[in-house]
Amino acid sequence: MESIPVPGGTVRCRIVCRGTPAACGEQYGEAAREWIRREAENFALPGGADGTERRFAARARRSLETFAPEVLEELLGIARGSGVPAETLLAMNVWESVGKDEMPDRCTTFLLGHSDRGTVVAKNNDGAEHERERCPFLLREVRPDRGIPFLQVTYAGWLSGLDMMNAEGLANTHGSVGSVFLRDGMRLDIRLQCYRLMRECRTVEEFRRRLPEVPLTGKGFTVAVADPSGDNAIIEAAVPKVVTRARRVGFDFAANLYHAPELDGCDARTPEGRLLNRRRREFLEKLSPPRTVEELKAIMAAHGAAAPCRHGGENVSTTFWSMIALPEERRLLLAPEAPCRCGYVEIEIR
Repeated sequence: MESIPVPGGTVRCRIVCRGTPAACGEQYGEAAREWIRREAENFALPGGADGTERRFAARARRSLETFAPEVLEELLGIARGSGVPAETLLAMNVWESVGKDEMPDRCTTFLLGHSDRGTVVAKNNDGAEHERERCPFLLREVRPDRGIPFLQVTYAGWLSGLDMMNAEGLANTHGSVGSVFLRDGMRLDIRLQCYRLMRECRTVEEFRRRLPEVPLTGKGFTVAVADPSGDNAIIEAAVPKVVTRARRVGFDFAANLYHAPELDGCDARTPEGRLLNRRRREFLEKLSPPRTVEELKAIMAAHGAAAPCRHGGENVSTTFWSMIALPEERRLLLAPEAPCRCGYVEIEIR
């Protein structure tokens, strides 16, 4: 585990893992043990003495055995390396255990085609201010014995395949939205399905086509995805329903709401949350579309009541970190604070 200095701050945790899924999980668990234990304190299995906890854990394990056995191997490796029970790690990685979809206003996702550095996906990651120290992010570089090497920006103990770039140049970012649809039965959390696909897919088309190939559960997201060919898309996943809203765009963004007509009203947001997110979209729509990465950075660092660089108060949420993925260059730009406060470090994946 290492820290990476950047102008104005540091990326506090970079972990490199190599080998089988089990070995990568153990290395992850050992390197981030204290952070994983801290994150685990925020999660609990649903139910209580009536056996609901055991039933949830058993169903989650069966779904992984059925749809993503290598992901289960890696989760069990994390458990061995960190000393955190496997059942708790299942609760962290399967959204059903957390409860309501509605969360504080958070995350602005961007898609920029044909910039001076090729097609770009980017995001500012937001959360409630009290989460800043409770949920520090980490950068994970994985070189598996099977599959495509990748960089992953995530929270300790998570295997989410959102906010990730692989060595083929396929990259994505995401924003939380929610879903009103029923998600019963044996299903795979969309974050873990994305994790599978980002280790196997090389193109936007392959990722987009395969995303709904298994029954999905989870919170519901907008996902911006791009590859080195210049192809890009915004996918709106009100799980289990998945819709591609935009394809091969010049510039677009998402602000925690769905905009595909068939997903109108499917976001699980409160009226207040919808209003905040609509105001952020209106703010961005008034700006001149960026043409370069530097112009995109300026938008991501913009301030105001509905701006994407957020600092609590009238902004409601706070920007914790920012990332920009450059598929053609196989580079990830990462800022460990709000982008107005520090620079980006450039990390290459091959």
